[in-house]
Amino acid sequence: MTGDREFLRSELLAVAEAVVPDQRPVVTHDPGPVNPGVLFDGRGTATVCRVTVETGDPRSPDPAAAVDAAAAALRARGWTADVVPPESGHYRVAATRDGFEVAVHAWSADWRITFAGETPVVS
Repeated sequence: MTGDREFLRSELLAVAEAVVPDQRPVVTHDPGPVNPGVLFDGRGTATVCRVTVETGDPRSPDPAAAVDAAAAALRARGWTADVVPPESGHYRVAATRDGFEVAVHAWSADWRITFAGETPVVS
């Protein structure tokens, strides 16, 4: 589980750096392994890690370009990435690789770009 978490974290940081090379990406969420079934009955043994990284350039926010760059960076690193059509100023990329899932979010009303990922569920 630790290896999966570290892999996901390093991938998110690398892609964020590729999208906005002049800024240092920040890990904003990384609580470690969690039990996704615990809210239902508390008996589940499955664990998953969720990591979120943020970056952006307040001088030149361009959400469409950011998600296109994120998709290209993910593909270059071996991910399958699809740019989702924009919806109400929300631009997204959905990506997968070997059971890992990543979503990249950018908004026309905000200069930040969010990279959120989840490891495969381990039982």
